Amino acid sequence: MQYKEKSVLVTGAGRGLGKALALTYLSKGWNVIASDLSEPVYIDPQSLALFAGEPEMTNRFWSLKMDVTSDDDVAAAFAVVKVIPLELDLIINCAGIDNYFLLSEAPVIEFKRIFEVNVFGGYRVNQVFLPLLRSPGGRIIHIGSESLNLTMPFMAYPLSKKLVEGYARALRQELRFHGIDVVIVRPGAINTELLKTVSRLSGEPEDGTGNDLLKAAFHAFAFQASKEIGKIISPEKTAGLIYNISYKHRPKAVYRINNMLKLRIAAMLPSCLLENIVHKRLSKPVR
Repeated sequence: MQYKEKSVLVTGAGRGLGKALALTYLSKGWNVIASDLSEPVYIDPQSLALFAGEPEMTNRFWSLKMDVTSDDDVAAAFAVVKVIPLELDLIINCAGIDNYFLLSEAPVIEFKRIFEVNVFGGYRVNQVFLPLLRSPGGRIIHIGSESLNLTMPFMAYPLSKKLVEGYARALRQELRFHGIDVVIVRPGAINTELLKTVSRLSGEPEDGTGNDLLKAAFHAFAFQASKEIGKIISPEKTAGLIYNISYKHRPKAVYRINNMLKLRIAAMLPSCLLENIVHKRLSKPVR
């Protein structure tokens, strides 16, 4: 079924899940505003073949350069969208980054960079674009992570996603007064560049910090991390599932996609037990 009059803004749409989301909504007849950090989002001719017989497709797709960490960039993007003009039915905050480093030694800027994109980026976009979001009837989706309850060394990403979820739950209660739903989607492993950062981990932190003990622990972490990913699904499949969630009547606060049982169990363990398990595993020399 086609829904011709709906509009969505997708951040982080230059590749991976964000791009898959933009294409999915476009294929379903939505107006799509696709934004990304460095350059306008490019849809290759092969992808455009999905829309053969729909000459009006190009009138339903807008590509914007938008750095979600920049007040000026987000304001400029809002000014462009405002004059299209479109009323937004949905905002999907998909922009996100990951990196692995020693939380005890890495420069503050490394930690801040994760939060600027993953947390404050969505906060900024929601606040600036809220006047264009249909009220009542609009919806905001935040892409969370199943790792949010897993507190591990060398990982700032789960910490940022925990804050995203807390923020989204509070925002959900506020915007309920406007008839706007806020939803968190917690995907598991998706075959994107973000996931590949795990498999590309080297034996030691990229910034070169760490004494011998911590470097050895990081080396063990890097060796084991790629073996703990679990089932990987495609961005396209994930995007299709998120599309279905966006039509849920009276949506729940949280939806899970491809979540790993092992992580759920780890999140339920007493913290002292989990800490002992992690310490033991990372104390073993890599062979």
